[in-house]
Amino acid sequence: MNKKTFGMIGFGDPFQDLIVELDQLPKTNVNIRMNDYCFQGGGNVPTATVAASVLGLRCAILGVSGDDLFGHASVVDFTYNHVDTSHFLLDSGKRSNFCLCVTECKISGKEFISKPGDFRALKVDDLDEQFIKSAHILHLGDLLTPAKIQAADWIHESGGVVSIDAAYYRPDIYENYRYLDLFIASETYFNSLCQDKGAMTCEAAARLIHSQGPEIVIFTLGEKGCVGVYGDTYFEQSAFPVKTVDSTGAGDVFHGAFNYAYLQGWDIPTCARFSSAVSAIKCTAHGGRAGIPDRATVERFLKDGVIGQSWLHDRQERYRQGFFSKDK
Repeated sequence: MNKKTFGMIGFGDPFQDLIVELDQLPKTNVNIRMNDYCFQGGGNVPTATVAASVLGLRCAILGVSGDDLFGHASVVDFTYNHVDTSHFLLDSGKRSNFCLCVTECKISGKEFISKPGDFRALKVDDLDEQFIKSAHILHLGDLLTPAKIQAADWIHESGGVVSIDAAYYRPDIYENYRYLDLFIASETYFNSLCQDKGAMTCEAAARLIHSQGPEIVIFTLGEKGCVGVYGDTYFEQSAFPVKTVDSTGAGDVFHGAFNYAYLQGWDIPTCARFSSAVSAIKCTAHGGRAGIPDRATVERFLKDGVIGQSWLHDRQERYRQGFFSKDK
């Protein structure tokens, strides 16, 4: 078995998000004032990786971005959050993924307007086998590319596991359950699965997927919490009530927190409870990253329901300043 240097490697390309808060979207040709804004790193796998790192796991990111302003901002953001970027590539002359995330306060609405970058995708020949085998967990957002299939094979050869953020019901995911160990899917995935296979309960859907390979299957259901199956056991976890400011990235953060908790050796319901708490705390701040708590903040919240503000205040102020200077 390979020596494990990293708790988790996230294999996914980042976005740079511009989060804008409005009372409500304006009508055409109307100029309104926004309430607030900030730039934050985004993307489901990168944000999960940041969350796991903030909680205390040694993490690395494997992916590509453009060699532009947003690409360099991503590197500084990862570095700020102690995520190793030694295998993260900036593609020269290319543009990064960008997303405008709009929250509408009056209707609790949320819109995402995104522009994918034009950088290249990683190929199998780009991968460092020993680097990938040095992690306990390889975290994916899809299995679309041969490079990700190869990485999954290598992590299994080394005794590690593969986790996935199954946000959407796609053939590259449901045809490849055998590659996946920690399968955490969205409510959207569950609903699409039911449209394809017929109406069923969350428990039945989780057991159906579990029978095809994954060790653990969980559906995250937003304000309804999460449900899951491991072995013969079915469990449910309620969501924690908090004053939600922005749910952007809540699912991504849940994945990173769950992988952190899983590697602590905790039982699965405890992992789900911990991850739900991390996700809830994140929702008290704008964007996917500024509200990610450290472990001490989570433990206090689980003990007495109080969200300590000193840690989160410092993070939020840092993100308000942005990550566009390479020397910050």
